[in-house]
Amino acid sequence: MLPIVTLIATTPRLELLERHALPSIRCQSLQPSMVVIVSDGRSLRDFERQSIQLKLPCMDFLFLDNGHSPGVAGSWNTGIKEILRIFSDCYVAIIDDDDRWQENHLVTCLNFSDYGSADVVVPGLHIVINDQVVDTNLPSNLRPADFLRGNPGWQGSNTFIKASILRSVGGFTDGLISCNDRDLAIRVLSRPTIDVRYTSTATAFWNCNSNPLALSAPRSVQKLRGCAQFLQLYERQMSELDRKFFFDRIEELFQWSMQDIEAEKRRLTFE
Repeated sequence: MLPIVTLIATTPRLELLERHALPSIRCQSLQPSMVVIVSDGRSLRDFERQSIQLKLPCMDFLFLDNGHSPGVAGSWNTGIKEILRIFSDCYVAIIDDDDRWQENHLVTCLNFSDYGSADVVVPGLHIVINDQVVDTNLPSNLRPADFLRGNPGWQGSNTFIKASILRSVGGFTDGLISCNDRDLAIRVLSRPTIDVRYTSTATAFWNCNSNPLALSAPRSVQKLRGCAQFLQLYERQMSELDRKFFFDRIEELFQWSMQDIEAEKRRLTFE
């Protein structure tokens, strides 16, 4: 059985960690082998590390500072590099600091992996707005093209993937501000030999628009930049219908228009 390592990127936001992510880890019926927390922007202070460890007193922690470009992609890549230094391979289970898991999340993913046979396990995802579940995604038979239009349900907090697969696809795209889940999904699912399993049950909760400073908040400038970066990366693969769905979804969820995104793309220096 492969070990499971939980990976968290934070800016840091201790209040959210202690309210959402850490209780989710503590209540898991199957505990991870290690929790890796990567701080982006500044180092965690000693009292913050102690506070985190007190919430999970029997857990092995690794605290890191983002050693790549600022943002969640660089933070995750920093964590993945250290995880692969410690483990020859393992499952990486990502959770955002403001999201949560059901208590059976990790054990469900491991069971559907056939105890290490699968490269990726994609559980279902509840979408939460203002503390209410407004929708539930139960992904199945995902294709790379599905992620050109939007996200059919593979997000950060329901990512359960072998560290060796993350290494083989080059990890996350350093400097990509948002849409990191979609970018990773496209690159992973484009590998014909990847073994992906689906649990058909939702065990993760994504708190969408839960914080005015969150990437998913309406009119988030970072979301605008990230969507423009994603468009720059993948627009050549998009049909006209793909583009329509892409822009319509962003306007509905994040209140940025096609004109806003195209203008931002022209300002990009992202390569």
